Amino acid sequence: MSRLIGENDKAPVLLTKRQIELLNEHTFAEDALLNALHVSEIAGGKRKVLFTLHDLEDLNGHVAAAANHCSNRKLQQELDLVYEIIQEVESKYDLHY
Repeated sequence: MSRLIGENDKAPVLLTKRQIELLNEHTFAEDALLNALHVSEIAGGKRKVLFTLHDLEDLNGHVAAAANHCSNRKLQQELDLVYEIIQEVESKYDLHY
């Protein structure tokens, strides 16, 4: 069952330091999206990053593009995992206007 979230409310995404590096180094996401990666808190060895659902959708588009155009198989698998993590968070919420 999905939880309702407002369009300006933020959902938490847990990412490792490596996954944050991948987002910074291998995607063409806008600075506004990437800046959220630097304002995070540590939760259980991972970084808890907050994004709106719209931002998550946008960020995941950049991750998918990077993975699809990647010639390095290991890097592609790492980006695919980040995509899946973000997708899982997105699936937990429904936008409430």
